[in-house]
Amino acid sequence: MHIVRSALACTLALVTGIAAAGVVRIEVESSAPFADGKSFGGVGPYVRIKGRFAGELDPARPANKAIVDLGRAPKNERGFVEYSADFDILTPADKSKGNGTLFYDVNNRGNKRLVHLLNDVPGNNALNAPEHAGDGFLMRNGFTVVWSGWIPGLPKAGNVLRLDVPNAKGIEQPVWDEFLFNDAKTIEARLSFAAATVDKSKARLTVRDRNEDSPSVIHDKAWEFADGNTIRLLPNGTPFRRGALYQLTYRAKDPPVAGIGYAATRDLIAFLRYGDKGNPLAGATKVAIAHGTSQSGRYLRDMLYNGFNEAEDGRPIFDGMNPHIASARLFLNYRFAQPNRAYTVGYGFLGYPDASFPHSYAKQKDPISGKEDGLLERCSARKNCPKIIQTITATEYWQGGHSLNTTDPLGQQDIALPDNVRIYYLAGTQHVIQATMPKGVCSGEPNTAIDPRPAMRALVLALDRWVKSGATPPASAYPKIADKTLVPAYALKWPQVPGLMVPRGPNPMLQFDYGKQYKAGVIDAVPPALLKARYVALVPAIDADGNETGGIRMPEQAVPFATSTGWSVRTVDGGSAGELCYLDGMVLPFAPTAQARETTKDPRLSLAERYKDKDDYLAKVRDAANALQAKGYLLAEDVDGIVQRAEKTVRFETPN
Repeated sequence: MHIVRSALACTLALVTGIAAAGVVRIEVESSAPFADGKSFGGVGPYVRIKGRFAGELDPARPANKAIVDLGRAPKNERGFVEYSADFDILTPADKSKGNGTLFYDVNNRGNKRLVHLLNDVPGNNALNAPEHAGDGFLMRNGFTVVWSGWIPGLPKAGNVLRLDVPNAKGIEQPVWDEFLFNDAKTIEARLSFAAATVDKSKARLTVRDRNEDSPSVIHDKAWEFADGNTIRLLPNGTPFRRGALYQLTYRAKDPPVAGIGYAATRDLIAFLRYGDKGNPLAGATKVAIAHGTSQSGRYLRDMLYNGFNEAEDGRPIFDGMNPHIASARLFLNYRFAQPNRAYTVGYGFLGYPDASFPHSYAKQKDPISGKEDGLLERCSARKNCPKIIQTITATEYWQGGHSLNTTDPLGQQDIALPDNVRIYYLAGTQHVIQATMPKGVCSGEPNTAIDPRPAMRALVLALDRWVKSGATPPASAYPKIADKTLVPAYALKWPQVPGLMVPRGPNPMLQFDYGKQYKAGVIDAVPPALLKARYVALVPAIDADGNETGGIRMPEQAVPFATSTGWSVRTVDGGSAGELCYLDGMVLPFAPTAQARETTKDPRLSLAERYKDKDDYLAKVRDAANALQAKGYLLAEDVDGIVQRAEKTVRFETPN
């Protein structure tokens, strides 16, 4: 393996210019063929470049003033704040054969997601074997893929991408943690921050069964600090109750300046786009687009809203963005930030401020605060908004209040999307393609059968064309109030399938009082007090089978073999029965024959009543795939794969 180290680092320190700060040093730890030198169509082989980069931030520069507590971080002799992060790049060995697009994948908790999603391969952070390239979709299309660290404090394991930032000194205040365990064996809970004191008189542990329940205080004789980073119940060895919501309020000090995460991405992409000498991608990049999955999709929305999608000199960072399965923003640029939290994506995690107004890209008036705002307000004023393609699943409607992206805050009417925004709803799909919860916690089998990734491939290429040439992408496709495909949960009429447990409704969009310093990124009401006011979340309408009717219906759902959802509910054994079950959906297959469904009293038609035989079913799947391809929602190359997947998934009874 070819190793390049300090010589390149020294060159960059001289080139980037200390006065402007940004990236001041890059250390390439390895540069080697990707996938053992495999060639990807006409693009040829790829090179993988790994290393770390270092940056400096001037707290006085306007572009950095929004970073909470940056001025309280230690500074070097030039008065700048230093940080460093990992980076990882896949780029064509012959730059002239690339497509000119830098494709940045915002990592999810340090994990690379883009290759898994678009190259049809199981997730893998190492990317050190030929099979990790999957079908090579990203490489065959000539993208240069970039990752870098943005979350402080991640462990040094599992090939995760890390960011090191300084701590803001001299700060101590109360913070809170939420814990929810899906087993009955966990006996210790790890804190998000080291406790400033283990004096239990300055801490409080409570438990509740549901988000809106009044918490019960756990007596201080019934728990203890195992150390400054961990608590446990007493007597020692007592497990936390499965499915219960524990909340600990305690004191912490010297928080990491987590908002540097936005600047670290901004500065690296600015350097890779606009830097010259020492830049491993010099001359290879014409445009830059970004993808983020779930947490990292919320990162993109918040990065854009808070003004970090432009370099310190005002030039754009990303020309296009694809926030995926992300309907809120992020708890990152705050004092004592917890970016790995998200109360709106799953039952539990009460009070984290990722679902604060504004929710939509369009400017709206908040009926609660009276404030007028939208996610694009800053970039619109500066005329540098990116093109945006947002892709979502059913989970985001039920768990994350996604309807607020396309309706007014009280759910009374649809709103118009800005011209640079497209939203595509992948109907009947769950948050991610694999199960996320232990078996038995959620009702039903997880919905891994309806795969939205083929649509994502087509839409990513549409975003790339839109950015480069202005070619109009396919029309947005999502549920709307006007056509009755977006409704209140109480209006849904579920089929009376024996054993089917349905939710009470979507997670409520609760609002909180975060204290007097909230606008400055400081939460001084700990834990935040629940307010009476709330926004109204709507959900997709369903047909007689319980399948959703709006948005892009993937062929497996448009030609149904089951009821497929983006939600499930917790079982009695899983604790807090009936509550939404984190990120898993559910698939409830149709009976094979009329006799079988009559025996179980299933009102949904059987497979045999819907289709002549398996060949008839597969022909209809192919027709549905071709129809989506004609509208631009699928690629022609993916039609056969969808049919093959359906053939393996659905079983018909063989006639005697």
